[in-house]
Amino acid sequence: MASAYIAKRDYGKRGSELNKKVIPFGRRKVTLYRRGDVIQSSWYFRVHIKEEDRSYRQSLHTVDRNEAEKAVHEEMIRILTRVGSGERLLALALKDLVRKFSLHMESVVAKNNIASSTWRNQRYRIGLGVEFLKTRYPRGTETKITEIDGEKFRDYLEWRLTENKAKGRSLRKDVVRDELLVIRKMFTFAKEQRLCTERSLPNWDFKTETEGPKRKRITPKNFYDFFRVGYEWVKEAKAEKNEQTFYHRFLTLSVAAFMWRSGMRSGEVFGLKNKDLEIKADEVVITIRKETSKIRRGRVIAIHSDFFNTWLKRQKHKAPNDYVFSPLKGGKTSARDTVYHQFKSLRERLKIIDLEEFDLYHCRHWWITERIMAKEQLIEIAKAAGTSVSEIESTYAHLLTEQTTRKFNETKFDWQQGGSFEVIRKQIDSLSN
Repeated sequence: MASAYIAKRDYGKRGSELNKKVIPFGRRKVTLYRRGDVIQSSWYFRVHIKEEDRSYRQSLHTVDRNEAEKAVHEEMIRILTRVGSGERLLALALKDLVRKFSLHMESVVAKNNIASSTWRNQRYRIGLGVEFLKTRYPRGTETKITEIDGEKFRDYLEWRLTENKAKGRSLRKDVVRDELLVIRKMFTFAKEQRLCTERSLPNWDFKTETEGPKRKRITPKNFYDFFRVGYEWVKEAKAEKNEQTFYHRFLTLSVAAFMWRSGMRSGEVFGLKNKDLEIKADEVVITIRKETSKIRRGRVIAIHSDFFNTWLKRQKHKAPNDYVFSPLKGGKTSARDTVYHQFKSLRERLKIIDLEEFDLYHCRHWWITERIMAKEQLIEIAKAAGTSVSEIESTYAHLLTEQTTRKFNETKFDWQQGGSFEVIRKQIDSLSN
């Protein structure tokens, strides 16, 4: 006995369409047919919708061929009217959207427009969004995306918090917000492709807790105070003999110091593995892989090993493929989330000295600041930091202008009566005089 006909599996096989007739309709061709799997089948028609690059099929609900030929003309007029108004006839299932969006993002990665690690993180967040929708729609990933109501995502935060609580984990609201932004990105892609309407775009109404404040310029004293408070914070955990808290706090402060000594971005630091380091007598040579860098270009830098040896004495996970900075319980996971969780605790201490705005970026910022103050060439600073000269000139314009005008003060103009002048280089008096 023949197995039951399943359209997505059996359509297009020999005998699936009987008594076919091709009917011209303007520039389109409509195929009239009867289904081969049904006895006394009604007439159906099939037409390729080029706007969606898919074939549309529909029953004409009649076994009479003449009636079918008349009916197909009426249906085609309706279809072309709907297509002309921008309506989507063939709604994709959620699983198809995920697949389509994944292919799109993989092409973006292939063009080096984003790092593969960035897409990997986004793919994980999209997976969370799919799991959430499966709890809201009985058909799960088979749900048509045109049926999805973006207002459902107002429950996403509660769902995530409940899921994590069951696993004994905490979760920041800003992390959930970032997840929703990626999920919305996929639905925005669907809307741009005319696969759904505005209605399907995720909406939420919660506010995140106070995040890292907007960056502002820091002074040498600010920088000193940050590490002073940080060391006290670490020593406090050590005195309490809480091994995990002490290790994670020590790790957090080490990441900050590492960024200050190297000028690396936080993502580059968190992406480092032990195999990326070559430890010598007085220096560490660091290979920054392109997939961990924001600019998607690798580079090699060197830093003094005096500070880094302090971290190596505490480091628990030393296998080549272990992360340089990883949580106490495993070296296969980057310490990114651990550090940001710990930094939230440290920021409470920084509030007391009015330094709440300090974040990890300021450590990289301070490395660049010191290099500029040391009058290093901007092109060399840019190469080491993995940025451009124009970016440095834009971000540190105030510092560069200060240095330039200080040079101006070393000269003066001596104007003559005839309008000529002489440039005289001033002798800068020492402070002792």
